[in-house]
Amino acid sequence: MKVPEKIIPLLFVLLLVAAFLLGRFQAQAEFLKAGGRPLVNQASTQGVGQTPQQTAQSGQSPSGGALPDETWKKLLANPAASKGDENAPVTMVEFTDYQCPFCSRHFSDAQPQIEKEYVETGKVRYLIRDLPLPIHPNAPAAAEAARCAGDKGKYWEMHDVLFQKQGEWSSGNSTELFTRYAGDLGLNSGEFSSCLTGGKHTDAVNADLSLAQQVGASGTPAFFINGKIMIGAQPFSAFQQAIEAEL
Repeated sequence: MKVPEKIIPLLFVLLLVAAFLLGRFQAQAEFLKAGGRPLVNQASTQGVGQTPQQTAQSGQSPSGGALPDETWKKLLANPAASKGDENAPVTMVEFTDYQCPFCSRHFSDAQPQIEKEYVETGKVRYLIRDLPLPIHPNAPAAAEAARCAGDKGKYWEMHDVLFQKQGEWSSGNSTELFTRYAGDLGLNSGEFSSCLTGGKHTDAVNADLSLAQQVGASGTPAFFINGKIMIGAQPFSAFQQAIEAEL
């Protein structure tokens, strides 16, 4: 029986999801068999799971404990962007992928509450790092677009637009759309386009990818709260509990 052409893309997506879930299950099974415990709040992740050997090599605690001080300092140095009091008692680092639907969910659901309750009150400093996943072809350019806007003091504005319009640029001409967004934000379109197409921030994005591997952030969104990992688009209550434990 011939499969209708319109069903083929859906079948392909389902096969990818099934393969991803099987890989996660196998990695977790191997990890538990080796005597480890699941990472803190390891749910709603997107990306490739790590083996116990990869976790050990990264310096990350298999039990979800805090990163070593030296590794934590690497996470704090030269982020894509930051907001909040530099002397806040809690620092929260997010590894994000602008094309990731779970990152978009975090942006819409938990992040506004985190900012209102903790960032704006001086309790949390919030940092962004990039982790564009291989399954999202336009994500690297989006990460660079945000950084190009950041050169002109508009990182967070572009950050918000990229998530708000994720469905538009994910399948469209991303470079053209990003340049249009930059113009809408009051940036010089020519300068922005030169930054983006010239690859000014490609090395910085790739450096974040390498750093993510070192700390065991294999899916997005991934968070480190005072060095302790939390994976996935968790509800605000989960972040609230983790932050309050550090205050």
